[in-house]
Amino acid sequence: MKKALFISLFFFTCLLTFAQPAKKTINAVPVSSSPKIDGVLDDAIWQSAPVATDFVQRIPYNGKPAIFTSYIRFAYDNSGLYVGAQMLDPYPDSIPAQMGLRDSPSLNADYFIVVLSPFNDGINAFCFLVYVSDVQADFKIPNSVSSEGDDFTWDAVWQSKARKNDKGWVVEMKIPYSAIRFPKKPVQEWGLNCQRSIRRFREIDTWNLVDSKVSGYTNQCGVLQGIQDIKPPLRLSLSPYLSSYLENSPGENAYQLSYNYGADLKYGINQSFTLDMTLIPDFGQVRSDDKIYNFSPFEIRYDERRQFFTEGTELFNKGGIFYSRRIGNQSKGYNNVYSTLGENEKVTENPVQTKLLNATKISGRTTGGLGIGVFNAISGNTWATVLDTITGETRRFLTQGFTNYNMIVLDQNLKNNSYFDLLNTNYFMPTEGYTANVSGTTFKFANKKYTYAFTGDGFVSQKYYSHGSPDFGYRYSLGYGKISGNFLFSLQQLLETDRYDPNDMGFNPVNNRFINSLSMQYNIYDPFWKVLNWYNYARIDYNCLYDGLKFTSLLIHAESNTTTPKYLTLGANTDIQPIPSHDYYEPRVDGWMFVSPAYGNMAVWISSDYRKKFAIDLTLVGSLAPTYKSSGFAFSVEPRYRISDRIFLLYQFYYEKILNDVGYVMDSSDADNNTVILFGRRDRNIVTNVIEANFMVTSNMSIDLRARHYWVRAPYYSFFQLQRDGSLATSVYTGDQDVNYNLFNIDLSYIWNFAPGSQLSLMWKNAINTFDNDVENNFFHDFGNTLNSPSSNSFSIRILYYLDALYFKKKTKGRG
Repeated sequence: MKKALFISLFFFTCLLTFAQPAKKTINAVPVSSSPKIDGVLDDAIWQSAPVATDFVQRIPYNGKPAIFTSYIRFAYDNSGLYVGAQMLDPYPDSIPAQMGLRDSPSLNADYFIVVLSPFNDGINAFCFLVYVSDVQADFKIPNSVSSEGDDFTWDAVWQSKARKNDKGWVVEMKIPYSAIRFPKKPVQEWGLNCQRSIRRFREIDTWNLVDSKVSGYTNQCGVLQGIQDIKPPLRLSLSPYLSSYLENSPGENAYQLSYNYGADLKYGINQSFTLDMTLIPDFGQVRSDDKIYNFSPFEIRYDERRQFFTEGTELFNKGGIFYSRRIGNQSKGYNNVYSTLGENEKVTENPVQTKLLNATKISGRTTGGLGIGVFNAISGNTWATVLDTITGETRRFLTQGFTNYNMIVLDQNLKNNSYFDLLNTNYFMPTEGYTANVSGTTFKFANKKYTYAFTGDGFVSQKYYSHGSPDFGYRYSLGYGKISGNFLFSLQQLLETDRYDPNDMGFNPVNNRFINSLSMQYNIYDPFWKVLNWYNYARIDYNCLYDGLKFTSLLIHAESNTTTPKYLTLGANTDIQPIPSHDYYEPRVDGWMFVSPAYGNMAVWISSDYRKKFAIDLTLVGSLAPTYKSSGFAFSVEPRYRISDRIFLLYQFYYEKILNDVGYVMDSSDADNNTVILFGRRDRNIVTNVIEANFMVTSNMSIDLRARHYWVRAPYYSFFQLQRDGSLATSVYTGDQDVNYNLFNIDLSYIWNFAPGSQLSLMWKNAINTFDNDVENNFFHDFGNTLNSPSSNSFSIRILYYLDALYFKKKTKGRG
């Protein structure tokens, strides 16, 4: 009887899960006189336009009515969409209103978001967020399943004003058509949702229900109707910049003065397609990377922070074949010049980065849902300068010749929030007679209820040389799983040949692999017992080489996290390798393998309530690998303190210690020309300290400080020679391979967004990078030595001004 009751309840739950309510609709009304964007809803249109209301909770009680009422109205003209929103709150003085930088994703402040999906495809959306503190943020949802953690790098030029009143708080927005893309047809029907945060209750409400058990966010939007017969104005803007730098290099007292100028151009080809171009770009004020010392055989991926390469690139960020940091990065022959030096020669100049001349993007989507993206960038010749210290003569050495980077994407939206893509990248360096080409597809096919999906991709890489045979490689991945509900699962398979290489324009740190995996999740989205939710995930991977299907590893991962009603978030995860792995990458020589011991690690973490002035995140990790008596632990502490709504402080401390860690040291050949690969036993110690401070002078003006010190200390105790069977034998090698590495960075900036799309910025960047074999045991002594080491400094000022052709057109008409 109990079993039958349980089965009945299970099927009833499934029925509730997949029975989707009808989508809400709201009409936008035409307006002949544009409402003033001042945060006061006194324009006539806001008294007569239809109202979107009856919000429901997304978090914490999914589907329940919102505790406070919201009234949202929409109007439009030929220039853009207008939004007037009144968020009722009986205690306006209690609304938290922390200030922060534009695009801050998590201020302690109430916010309101308008989510627009002009093609109503259930996949892509533009999101416009305004905090009660009058701080703007905008982001995109590109082919993703959630509105959280999305592409905040996208920036549009739009207007908004937020302010409190006696009823709660108000937002007014103008979203110009130049900020979005929409189909060319007389009657528009856009996907729409509105989201409101009531921060002091940690409640998030949406106009159209976003069911936590259903995968996706954009596919759960309502509908905005009423926009018709619009005649969008010319979409053309120019953002010229002028910058100046005063810089020195490590060990040099003399400063060099330089200046740059260039521009960004944006042109709306039509309502759906836009051309973006940057001419002689300047990225000198981009925040410093959080670089680390690399003990592994794999390349480390660093985030892209250059604005042109983060905006509007969602079509290109598919399949791992486009990594924009390849463009304008370190020249391919940067180190080659040093092998050409004569007895009396030295390198006096060797640019770290290639000179990017221009970059262009064309992107958009047709009425039929076909997304088209074309990207092209050009870098010029990059030269190193070599000086003969006896004669004084100089010569130039080409470290990278003219290079063209190109990518084309076709992205077809399909029914049921599915898609199918065709992609191609082409890297061309004529001075070397070299071309690299990658072509392929990615896809997702979901069923009508959006409960199951089949996903995958396939790519072919080709390298062509003027002298020599071409190289070919390929990869594919296939997946099938349940994507909605409490219980989720996924079966995945990935294969990459040993010749697959997309790294001229993409990022793929390792190939020659065949992976089969099974993952499962069980999530409880609604409050129960003494928690608000509970998320559980487990995955098992069986890994082989593509070459001969040789076993490499068996990995098990599991994690769980929950949040209490006091908004204390707790979590734990574990990684287990139950049997020794066969590591074909760590030896760094083809055909060799290292038998890496079985291991296990576990981490626990806790995060306190960010609504409080003081909050803290704590993490503790422990690991054990018995074969080499290797063990380790790590912990991090991240306290944050909000002094006021204008001043915020954050400190991050991380410490890691791994005892008896065994890894690659070097390889060479002996007298008989046999390969000798040395491994070493070492203790790895890593200490990271980060201090961040933000002072908001106004909602458009800020002063920001970020300082980071990263220290690695790795003394070696013994050495081994790798054997053909993957084991280690004691070596007589006694060389000094100890590591003592320090990296110290300061980024101090002043930013003033003095007009929409326009900015004045001043920045000081300081960098110190040291490496030696003298291991220092005292942190403060090591830190002092680091600060006394030669440093590089950069003082810069940059002004960017946004020029809209529509503004000048109106001025001309006014004079006429």
